[in-house]
Amino acid sequence: MDTNVVATVLTGLGVLLGVWRLVGVAVEGVRLEVDGLRRDLTAEIRAVNQRIDAVLLADRNASAG
Repeated sequence: MDTNVVATVLTGLGVLLGVWRLVGVAVEGVRLEVDGLRRDLTAEIRAVNQRIDAVLLADRNASAG
């Protein structure tokens, strides 16, 4: 094999590896963002459920009293 061919192949592999790593970093960033949004949404749902429970409990106490 000619040295130019070897150099071209190695350069191509290096570029592909670099692109693969860049995509991996981007995907990891998106995953972390989605995890954060999921945690925020879970906390909001929990707060709404607690308010609903409080309203239902107050309604039940008002009906019983």
